Amino acid sequence: MEVARSVGGNPPDAPTALPLPTYSGLWRGLWYLARLAHALRRDGWMTEIRTGRHRPMLRVYPKNAPTIGESISVAWGNGEWWYESSTGLWLTPCNRVDLAADKLNILLTPWVSAAFDALRDEQF
Repeated sequence: MEVARSVGGNPPDAPTALPLPTYSGLWRGLWYLARLAHALRRDGWMTEIRTGRHRPMLRVYPKNAPTIGESISVAWGNGEWWYESSTGLWLTPCNRVDLAADKLNILLTPWVSAAFDALRDEQF
């Protein structure tokens, strides 16, 4: 009887997986997220810093549509700390707070607009 044997390794052209990000500890995450929260509140967004069993996260949402939003965490990559969205998108290094806020405005505004357009259509 012939037994299957392992050929070892992946095919030569198989893509390699990226390493999992290293997330910040509590104090560092809170510090960077508080800075981003302040910038986003200036732009009119509601923010909540959440801590729990997992890494600290910043919840960002509009006042009139709290079910639409994004959760941001802080992760180490490319030699510095970055803001990372819940979808895994690396926004900006943490030392570029205003740029991160601008990117979140760009990402979230279409979702909020679409939600209010749908509500307006239902009223007519």
